[in-house]
Amino acid sequence: MTATLALVEPRAPTPASRPVAHGRAEVAEWRSEKLQSWHLERLAVVYVRQSTPQQVLDHQESTRLQYGLAGRAAAWGWPASRVLVIDDDLGKSAASAEGRVGFQRLVSEVSLDHVGLILGVEMSRLARSNKDWHQLLELCALFRTLIADLDGIYDPVQYNDRLLLGLKGTMSEAELHVLKQRMYQGRLSKARRGELAFALPTGYVWGPDGTVTLDPDEQVQQTVRLVFQTFEEVGTLGGVLRYFADHDIRLGVRVREGPGKGALVWRRPNRPTVQMVLKHPLYAGAYVYGRRQENARRRQPGRARTGRVAVAPQEWLAFVPDRVPAYISWDQYEAHQARLQANRARAAAMGAARDGAALLAGLVVCARCDCRLGVHYDGAAGDATPAGRGSRTYSYECVQRRNTYGEPVCQHVSGACLDAFVREQVLTALQPAALELSLAAAGHLQDERDQLTRLWEQRLERAQYEAARAARQYHAVEPEHRLVARTLERAWEETLAAQQQLAEDYHRFARQQPRLLSPEEQAAIRQLAADVPALWVAPTTTSADRKEVVRQVVERVVVDAQGTSEHVHVRIRWCGGHQTDGVVIRPVSSLAALSTYPQLCQRVRDLVSEGLPVAALVDQLRAEGYRSPHGGRLGLQGIRNVMHRLDLRPPRPRAQHRDALGPHEWWPADLARTLGLPRATLHTWRRAGRVQARREAPPPHRWILWADDTELARLHALRQRSLSAEARQRWSLDTGVEDACHTVPSCAVEDATALAGTEERDG
Repeated sequence: MTATLALVEPRAPTPASRPVAHGRAEVAEWRSEKLQSWHLERLAVVYVRQSTPQQVLDHQESTRLQYGLAGRAAAWGWPASRVLVIDDDLGKSAASAEGRVGFQRLVSEVSLDHVGLILGVEMSRLARSNKDWHQLLELCALFRTLIADLDGIYDPVQYNDRLLLGLKGTMSEAELHVLKQRMYQGRLSKARRGELAFALPTGYVWGPDGTVTLDPDEQVQQTVRLVFQTFEEVGTLGGVLRYFADHDIRLGVRVREGPGKGALVWRRPNRPTVQMVLKHPLYAGAYVYGRRQENARRRQPGRARTGRVAVAPQEWLAFVPDRVPAYISWDQYEAHQARLQANRARAAAMGAARDGAALLAGLVVCARCDCRLGVHYDGAAGDATPAGRGSRTYSYECVQRRNTYGEPVCQHVSGACLDAFVREQVLTALQPAALELSLAAAGHLQDERDQLTRLWEQRLERAQYEAARAARQYHAVEPEHRLVARTLERAWEETLAAQQQLAEDYHRFARQQPRLLSPEEQAAIRQLAADVPALWVAPTTTSADRKEVVRQVVERVVVDAQGTSEHVHVRIRWCGGHQTDGVVIRPVSSLAALSTYPQLCQRVRDLVSEGLPVAALVDQLRAEGYRSPHGGRLGLQGIRNVMHRLDLRPPRPRAQHRDALGPHEWWPADLARTLGLPRATLHTWRRAGRVQARREAPPPHRWILWADDTELARLHALRQRSLSAEARQRWSLDTGVEDACHTVPSCAVEDATALAGTEERDG
């Protein structure tokens, strides 16, 4: 392809014994026609790299050969001060330029036009990625930098050399691919046989024969089994963490690396560890490889272990069931995964039971679009009362179409009425199982105390072993060797103190929670289980507990609101497959939204035509079963609004109850009109005792005032004095002159106050 010069290691002649002419000829023999004088004015860079630290230790001849390229540069005419050796990438792979400080330094020097020649044993030492390799070639061609290996010198500007360099880069990348593929297929083949070793989770260890076995420590096995048992009871990962924290239970973990590799340490459980225990299929006896695979789009620069994502079970690379000893069955494992998936806070998931007032959160489903209804809280914050009625009002709303298409809300149901209906159905369904519930509760509580007692006994046994071991170490040392004896004595004292503290904690636990249930506790459990409604409203029962009870028996609640009316069709699907249908009456916004509104309007017309007053009309409607839009008592103002929309006029009260007035008695409106003053002023006089009044005996208990001719004259005079005082007061305020000779009567102030108040109705 091109004229190249083989780089054979020259014998360095002694300058003192070599003629000058012969030295020039020998240097010319090693120089290529591609080397120009201006190349010698730049740097000659020797790039040294090994792929792994192990290769740096084992393949030292390759490293020595790469460092020897500095002599080649000197033979071509570069002084030693102009030869730069870059060895920052020893022990790093050339699959990518990421993390290779030496290669990045080389590219920077070429870009600054500082390099005349790059030397390497082979092209794979520079880069095994075509992207990085061709980027370097472009820069070398731009700045006329030569590249040399053991086969010759190449000029990236020349087409033949560029073609050869590109071919070598492609072969270098292909070589890396072949190596990776060979190693990957070997790992995959071994993993499909269930023999590939990897870091085991807590509760498992590798046996001497290369098989996976249970951890020989019984306490480690007990705590792992307790994780699964607690999750089956509480149903949430956070509940497991709280249970372990409340009882000070720790997980035994084997150290994976470092000086204490394989040693057992006890640590507080955290969320990632408990999540790994619940999600790892190894605990169900299945050997799995490839649960987390690399995703190049999620890889972060500078972080080698990023970019690994969990994949679906059908994408696992290897799956060998019943390969290792199991803590749980495969059916239990699948149930746990389904529960964890349902606990996720998403609209399509049921979600975990939380301490909100909504009893059916996550269970209510729309009958029209088959989507879960969300919970919308409104009102003051606060948790629910034991009866399930909190200070916050809430409703279930189907917002799927609104969030997706911008349409109106599909339907919404008041939470209180729907929860009350389902609560009654659940309590009725649980009533026959009262005896079974009491026995199960007592047995469960007894088993829980037995497990905690066993854990405490194992911790005490371990503390006793540690103290005995420290004692043996102390007694084994020679008494004269005080330098070691003092350290062992201090360690022995620390283990004895820890053992004593643990014993005190155990006795405190035993006093608070005896191992056996007392007769009083058993009687209390039977009594509470027999009275399920009382247990439901007990102060110790939280909202999350009630939701868990409902979710144990109810699979979903399908609702279908009938338009804007108050009727909601409800279908409860029980976990056993049965269904219960019913109708719930929900509150609506107005009387017009009620399904009985047409009948209500017709009935109002009939009662008005009979001459009934508004109060008596409302009483009659209440007696006939009509209710307000919110489900309460029918209001007076609501009926008045209906009459206004229907253009109905009720009979005047005075004309209908004229016989209620005695001699010289007045209705407040008539007397106020006669005196020429507002009714509010007249009622102010009544409260001040300036006018005689009485309350009507039968409903609606209106005020009746008494005034004969003499009383009318007195009230007229009182009215005139009030007007004069009011005029003087207004004149004083307008002119700013204070009249020291006149005082404002109290009745004038009362009149002014009455004028600013609201009128009091007389019926």
